[in-house]
Amino acid sequence: MAVPAAGGVDLSRKFVSETVIEEKRKQIQEEWEKVRKPEDPEEAPEEEYNGRSLFERLQEQKDKKQEEYDEQFKFKNMVKGLDEDESHFLDEVSRQQSLVEKQRRDEEQHELKEYRSALKKLASSESRKEPERRVGPRPAEVKTSHLSQAHLLAGAVKRRSSSQSSDNSKKQKVEESAAWIGGQTGGGRRCG
Repeated sequence: MAVPAAGGVDLSRKFVSETVIEEKRKQIQEEWEKVRKPEDPEEAPEEEYNGRSLFERLQEQKDKKQEEYDEQFKFKNMVKGLDEDESHFLDEVSRQQSLVEKQRRDEEQHELKEYRSALKKLASSESRKEPERRVGPRPAEVKTSHLSQAHLLAGAVKRRSSSQSSDNSKKQKVEESAAWIGGQTGGGRRCG
């Protein structure tokens, strides 16, 4: 059994015996044999000795984690809010843009009103002239349209489709004209 030292502290717990180290090596070797490949060495590789103190090793891990955290939130830190001067400037720019838009709309409205009034004036001046035209030239228009129709038909030429149909159409025209003349004179007969 462990004998307490002078200060009341058990020194056997602070030191590791040679047998405990040998048992650990055997256990590691057995695990190595289970996972070892043919090209791996027969003996299990020993852990590399790190001569740094525990504080130094923990500080290194802490610094690595802090760097990862900073890198993750790096872009969030870059974005900042607008200060008062910037917000006033942006408000002024927005106000100027709205004024320009309002002026453009007012100009469009003014142009539309001018255009509509010009159309009304033109329509009213034409409506005053129309009654004068309607009274005078109407009989002439009827004659002109009749004459123009006769004038248009005078230049028209009807094409014949074949020589047989032209002979038939001549016979029909002769018969129709004879029937028409006969109807006018009563067919040359007198009822009596």
